[in-house]
Amino acid sequence: MSNTVNERSHGPGYRLLDFGQGRKLESFGGRLLDRPCPAADDRRKQRPDLWKDVDSRFDPQRRRWTHHTAWSDDLQVEFAGIRMPIAPTPFGHVGVFPEQLPNWRWLRETAPKAGGQASGLNLFAYTGASSIAMALEGMKVAHVDAAKPNVASARTVAGLNGLAEHPIRYLVDDAAKFVAREVRRGNRYHTIVMDPPAYGHGPSGKAWRLERDLWPLVDDCLSLLSPSGFRLLITGHSPQVAASDVVDYLRATLSEKLAVPVRQFDSLVDQGRLTLNDLGNRKLDAGFFVRVTFQSNVA
Repeated sequence: MSNTVNERSHGPGYRLLDFGQGRKLESFGGRLLDRPCPAADDRRKQRPDLWKDVDSRFDPQRRRWTHHTAWSDDLQVEFAGIRMPIAPTPFGHVGVFPEQLPNWRWLRETAPKAGGQASGLNLFAYTGASSIAMALEGMKVAHVDAAKPNVASARTVAGLNGLAEHPIRYLVDDAAKFVAREVRRGNRYHTIVMDPPAYGHGPSGKAWRLERDLWPLVDDCLSLLSPSGFRLLITGHSPQVAASDVVDYLRATLSEKLAVPVRQFDSLVDQGRLTLNDLGNRKLDAGFFVRVTFQSNVA
């Protein structure tokens, strides 16, 4: 499976058109957005002509969008069969991270056949595309995010995808605290997804630092995974933690926590970089991913 988003549609779908000088030019359903992008700081724009016709531009210093055309309230884009509403936020986001498309496909394509018997946990879940990817395959889902507006948006997304009545738990909670409680309750999940920020604050104001706080969270998550078979997806966007760090940590802990044979470990793991391709087929880096898939041979 390719981990590069390279959609050709400039109309109803998504497309990265160009990037450079710390910004990226994207088409969401035909609407052109000019947004900040630290990964493009040291790159040059290749299609400066395209930037003249943007519909909306975000200024990070003023934390303000400038709209040159009206933004439709019903703007939507489909990713891996998941309908996502596109709307501007005060942080320059639009409600979806297109670089995660290969992960949404992976969640759908590798879902357990008896989906209704499996539970998924989505941590730092944002507006819920990963939650929807699991739910569309019949899985029960716990959707956890510390921001109430994100959880409210996830409910809307579920409704757009015909899942308003599906067993999805929408939880406004600190990811680490929720997972710790689930460990004490003895709950298990077939799939755990996490896309933690490099830094931030939980609902109580406690600071989160990826390089410090990821590892105890991963430990607790391993205690929640089903020993008979599981999927684990971890993505990140910080230079302080690399995919290789996560893989090394899992290699050292999975055999102890879940009896995964050390000699089998490398065959269970897929790791790399998520990227977006522009019109010139240049790759824009969008963070690392680590995917682990395990199925026990023990009946």
